[in-house]
Amino acid sequence: MSKRERRSLLYYWSIRYFSILFVSIMILGLLAMYLFYRNAISAQYTAVKNMAGDLGAIANDNQGKLPEIPDMEKFLAHLAAGHNLQGRPIMFILDRDGHIVQQYPPVAPEETERMMTRIADIMSGDAHVIKLEARQGQEPYLVGAYPMTVESGFALYMAPERNALEGMFAFRYQRWMLLASFLFIGWGIVHVMTRRLIKPIQEAASAAKQIVAGNYKLQFRHDYKEKEIHELAHSFQEMADRLNRLEKLRTQLLAGVTHELKTPVTAISGLVQAVRGKVVEGEEAEVFLDHCMNECNRLQKMVQDLLDFNSFAAGNIHVHHERVDMQAMLTDVIERWSRVQERQSIEVKLEVSVSAADLRLLTDPNRIEQILINLLNNARDAIAAGGVVIVRLDTTDRYCHISVHDTGGGIPEAGQKDIFEPFYRGADKRTLVHGLGLGLPFSRMIARSLGGDLVLTHSSASGSIFELILPQES
Repeated sequence: MSKRERRSLLYYWSIRYFSILFVSIMILGLLAMYLFYRNAISAQYTAVKNMAGDLGAIANDNQGKLPEIPDMEKFLAHLAAGHNLQGRPIMFILDRDGHIVQQYPPVAPEETERMMTRIADIMSGDAHVIKLEARQGQEPYLVGAYPMTVESGFALYMAPERNALEGMFAFRYQRWMLLASFLFIGWGIVHVMTRRLIKPIQEAASAAKQIVAGNYKLQFRHDYKEKEIHELAHSFQEMADRLNRLEKLRTQLLAGVTHELKTPVTAISGLVQAVRGKVVEGEEAEVFLDHCMNECNRLQKMVQDLLDFNSFAAGNIHVHHERVDMQAMLTDVIERWSRVQERQSIEVKLEVSVSAADLRLLTDPNRIEQILINLLNNARDAIAAGGVVIVRLDTTDRYCHISVHDTGGGIPEAGQKDIFEPFYRGADKRTLVHGLGLGLPFSRMIARSLGGDLVLTHSSASGSIFELILPQES
């Protein structure tokens, strides 16, 4: 047996679901950050181009230059705020030859030099944006260029590219708190759902332990909405009920077998002692010995029934198939059974349908006779004097049907589900009829070994109908 530590389903699935939730949120978060980054870059490119366009429009209205404004920095900051631009902006007005006509604020020569290296790209085409890569000690810039109608020059607006990423990392603390809240709430939901899922499994495990301990009187909930969980609870309830019935049958078996075996032994002992002690002599002694022989035969039959049942239960069922005229075989079995009955007032009728009149079945006639004798014996025990037993032979497309209908008082509804259980005997049979309760279970085993089945199709106050179903040869 493995010594690895066993963990509960609650722990296992909570950790698994939490891991899946965490990885999913991280993937979605990274995807959202990537999309935010792309949108932020695109938005800044558009804002820089529009800012250059606004500067170009103002310069067009002022003969190719920006007006002399006392607080130019405040003016440019206000204009940039309208485009959601921040940081240290730089503005240039170039003439048609690329010479600087106006700039603000004054910048270091290396900044101007870096821009002039891309002057050909800047002064080509319509309004556009180019990127000036960062140099050592400098930051990358976006340059928006807008062609002016006056003097055919260009209005330029430069903004640090890093400003485009600042929004994505703003409110970092709040976002981490929001992410942690999502994870905590998600884990809580997973935990509650997992507890609900494993509760019926825990109940089933607890019930299994009680069953192992010998307690079969269990009650399961049946109000689960989930189909699979409802079926699990229902199956466990059926298993517990069946085991409870089998336990009762086992108790009855011990009492019944003890009683049934003890009765003939006691009778034989008493009869033999009477003969041996000369209590009876002559013809009366012969009668006592005949009774002893009858009791021995009954005892031998019960022991043989037990041996046969155990052999069949272990799968040692041997069948010998041969072609059988079903009507002739049933007629012969019924006649032989009727001759040995002490109660001659019982009438047995054989009814054969038109479709089964010439039926020749490939089956084992000896096994069918065993089943039919058991059914006739049960019918005899169920009916009073003057009763009728009807044996009917019929066929359908694929099966042969042999039904035995008695006119007895029927089987109580509460006991109908147990009649094929080994050693089960109804309350009336336990007091009126000797036996071990193996006839019907034994007969069903034989029927199934022949590829068919034995079922109770009807039982009421007017009688019971047992039906033997056998497959026809295709």
